[in-house]
Amino acid sequence: MDPFAGSLTRPRGRLHRIPMAPLAAALMAGIIAGRYLPIPVGVYAFAGGAALLGAIGALGRKHLLPVATVCVLVVVACLGAAYVHLRYFSVGDDHIVTCTARHRTLATLRGRIVTAPTTWQDDPSVALGWRRPMRTVFILDAEAIRTESAWRPIRGLVRVGIDEGDPHLAAGQRLELAGWIGRFTSPPNPGQFDWAAAMRNRGLLVQMSVPTPDGAMLLSDAHAPWYRRALWHVRAGARQHLLSFGDAHEGRLINALVLGERHPALRRLNDAMIRAGIAHFLSISGLHLGIFLGFVFLLCRLISLTPRQSAAAVLVVLAAYLLLAEPRPPLLRSAVMAAAMCAATIARRRHAQLNALAVAAAALLIADPLRLFDVGFQLSFIIVTSLVCVHHPARRLLFGWFLRRRGLTVFRSEQRIRRWLAYTLTNWLIAGVTISLVAYVAAAPLVARHFGLFCPWAPLLSIVLLPLVAAILIAGYVSMAMAWPAPNLSHLVGRLASALAEQLTAVVEWLSRLPAMGLALRPVGGWWVVACYVALALLLVRRRFRYGRIVSLAAVVAMIAATVWTQRLAPPPNVAELNLLAVGAGQCAVLRTPSGQTFLLDAGTQGGYDAANQIIRPFFRAQRLPSPSAVFISHGNTDHYNALPALLRQSPIGRVYLSDDFDRADPSDVEQPVAHLMGVLDDHTVQIVRLSAGMTVELDDRTSIQVLWPTMDLPAATDPNDRSLVLRIVCDGRSVLLAGDVQVMAQTALMTADRSAALQSDALVMPHHGGWRQTLPAFVQAVGPQAVLVSTSRSLTSRGTTARRKEFYDTLARSGHAYTTRTDGWIQLRFGAGTFEVRTMRRRP
Repeated sequence: MDPFAGSLTRPRGRLHRIPMAPLAAALMAGIIAGRYLPIPVGVYAFAGGAALLGAIGALGRKHLLPVATVCVLVVVACLGAAYVHLRYFSVGDDHIVTCTARHRTLATLRGRIVTAPTTWQDDPSVALGWRRPMRTVFILDAEAIRTESAWRPIRGLVRVGIDEGDPHLAAGQRLELAGWIGRFTSPPNPGQFDWAAAMRNRGLLVQMSVPTPDGAMLLSDAHAPWYRRALWHVRAGARQHLLSFGDAHEGRLINALVLGERHPALRRLNDAMIRAGIAHFLSISGLHLGIFLGFVFLLCRLISLTPRQSAAAVLVVLAAYLLLAEPRPPLLRSAVMAAAMCAATIARRRHAQLNALAVAAAALLIADPLRLFDVGFQLSFIIVTSLVCVHHPARRLLFGWFLRRRGLTVFRSEQRIRRWLAYTLTNWLIAGVTISLVAYVAAAPLVARHFGLFCPWAPLLSIVLLPLVAAILIAGYVSMAMAWPAPNLSHLVGRLASALAEQLTAVVEWLSRLPAMGLALRPVGGWWVVACYVALALLLVRRRFRYGRIVSLAAVVAMIAATVWTQRLAPPPNVAELNLLAVGAGQCAVLRTPSGQTFLLDAGTQGGYDAANQIIRPFFRAQRLPSPSAVFISHGNTDHYNALPALLRQSPIGRVYLSDDFDRADPSDVEQPVAHLMGVLDDHTVQIVRLSAGMTVELDDRTSIQVLWPTMDLPAATDPNDRSLVLRIVCDGRSVLLAGDVQVMAQTALMTADRSAALQSDALVMPHHGGWRQTLPAFVQAVGPQAVLVSTSRSLTSRGTTARRKEFYDTLARSGHAYTTRTDGWIQLRFGAGTFEVRTMRRRP
C-alpha cells in the first residue's frame, strides 16, 4: 500500500478554502512593485509570460503543483505591476493634462459634472483675518477644450472650484467653464499634506478655478442616459431628505453617517473624532453596513421569512442602498462580503469570510489599482482581515477564564432573565470589547503612519458611542424607507435622528476635552508599520514553532525600541537655522538655535485656511522639532499672527514678544483682531514682553536678536506697518535682518547715518512681502545682503508695473540670490560659525 495514499485523501488545508487570498496578495505585491520600482513595462510582460509558460507546463503534474502555484502568483503580480505602471505613469495624447503647463493658464472647457457639487467655506476655527468667499467644488468629466481655431476633443477628470458658489449646479449637467487650469503642485513645505499625490491616486491630474459663477454656462444635458439621470435624481432626493431634519449641522451629520457624504462643514467635528480615534463612525464602513443589513435581516425574520428568503431580501436592499450611497472602498468591500454571505446562505453553502474579503480586494483593485494607496482602503482591509483571523483567539485570550467558568453554570427554566443576561447580553458585550480592541490594535500602526496620532481612548469610546451611532443609523434608514409610503412617520423618525445627531456632536465635543485624547507622534516610516505587523503576527503564531515565544518577545522588544527611536527629537544644529515657511500671502518663520531651541517669528496668512494645523504643526512634526519656546510678532496685521490662537490651543507657549505699542491703537474696541489676540494670550496665561529699538534678546550663548525698530517716540498716527518690529538675528557674527512690513517712513529712518551701520546683514527677509516702495532699492542696498528672502504669494517678475520697478525686480530675480516662497517653497537659511547656505523645498532649474 502506498504510504502517501492516505495523505492524498485527507481534507485539504485552510488555504484550499481561501484560494483567492494568495491571488489577492500577489496582485497587491505587483501593484506596489509597479508603483515604486523603476522597471519598464516590458520587463513585467516578459516575466509574466515566462511564468505563464511555466504554469502551463506544470499543469496536470501533481508533483509540480507548487511550481504551478508559484507561476500563477507571479503572473498575477506581473499583471498588477504592468497595469498600475500604465495607469500611474502614462496618459493618452488626448488627456487634458497635455493641455496644461507648469503654471496656470486661462482656458475654456466643456464637460459633464460627475459628482454632487459641494459648497466649501474656509475653516471657521480661523477666527482672525480674511476669509475667501464660499466655493462650489465638483469633479468634471472633460469633453472638449477651446483652442484658437476650434473645440478640441479631450478626456480626463478635472477638479473644478467656482468662487462665490453656485447653488444651481447638480450632477449630470453639462457645462462650459471659463477659468484657470493647471496641474496639482507638490507641497511647498516639509510635512504638508501632498494633495498632488492624493489627487493622482484618484485619477485627478488637473484642477480648474472659475473666478465667478458667470464663468459657468449650463449646456444641454440631453446626452445623459435616462438611467444615469434617474440615479442622480434619486441620490439628490435622498440627500435632501436627510438634510431636511434639524439644522444644517445635524442634517449633514446624518447624511455623512447614512450615505457617506462628508460635507466640508463637518471639518471641525471630523478633526475631533480623528483625535479621539473614532473617525470611522463618520464614514460608511462595515460597521454601518452591518448595522443596516442586520436590521433588515431581523425585520425579515420577525415577519416569519426563512433565512434563505431573508438573505434574498437583504441582497435586494443592499443593491438599492449601493445606488444611493457614495461608492467608497470600505462600503464596496463590505458590500461584496455581505453579498457573498447572503449567497452562501441562499445556496446552503459554508461561507469563507477571508475568501470573500480577498474577492472584494481583488475586484476593487482590478477596477482601480491605485486604491491600494488610499488610507481608507488600507484601514478597511487590515481591520477586517484582523477580525476574521484574530477575533476568536483574542476572545479566548481576553475572556477565556470567564467563558470556561460560565459554561459550568446551570440556570433553571424560570431564570430566563438571568440566563439572558449571562449569555446573550454578555456575549454582545464580549463581542463589542473584542472587536474594538482587535480593530484598534490592527489600525494603530496605519493611524500613526498616516495621521501621526496615538489614540489611547479609542477602544473605550468606540464601545460607548456605538449604541448612539447605531440609533442614528437605524432612525435614518427607517426615515428614508418611509419617505414615500408614510411621509409623516418618516419626518417624525427623521426628527429623532436629528436629536440623536445633536447629542452625538455634544458628546464628541465634551470628549475632545479629555486629557491625552490624541497624542501627536513624530513621523514613522513604512518600514515601522511593516515591523509592527510582523511583531503582531509572530505573537499570534508563537506556539506553532520552536522558540516561538523567544522570537516573538524579541520582535516586540525590537518594535518598542524602534518606536522610541522614531520619536526622538532632531539633534541640535551646529549653526542657527532660519526656516521661512510658504504660507501664501503672510509670513511665518521658524528659528532654530545651536542649543536646539525653536522660536516662531510671526505666524499668519491671508489664505483663509488653518495655517497652524496645515503648515506649522506638520512642519514641526516632520522636522522633529520641539515646541517653540517663544513667539515674536512683528506688528498688528492678522497675516502675521492669526495662526497663533490655534497653536496655543494645542501646545503651551510661555512667552510672546510684541512691540511696545502693538495693542494700543484702539484698546477699547474688543472686536478688533488685536484685542481678540490679546484676550487669547491672557486666557492661556502667556507672558508678554514688550520690545523697542535698542533692546537685545539673548536666545542662547551664540544667538541673539537685536531690536532695531520701532522707537519709543513714534507719533500716534503712525501706520501699523511702520510700527513693525525690525529684528536682526546674530549667530557667531553672521546675521539675518527681518524687516517686518516697514514702509517708506520706517525704511527712511532706518537708513539714517546713526542707524545704517546696524542694518548691514548677510541676509534680508524683504519688508512687506517684497512689496514696492520708492525707498526699497536704497533699503536693500543699505542692508547689503548675500541672500534675499521673500514671503509672498506672487512672483518677483510680476511686480514690475513701471520701468523702475521692473528693473529692480528683474535685476533681483536674475541675481540668483533672491528666493521667494511663491516659487521656491520652504526656504532654509543656515548661518553662523563660518557657514552661510540656503536650501529650498523646490529644486531650481
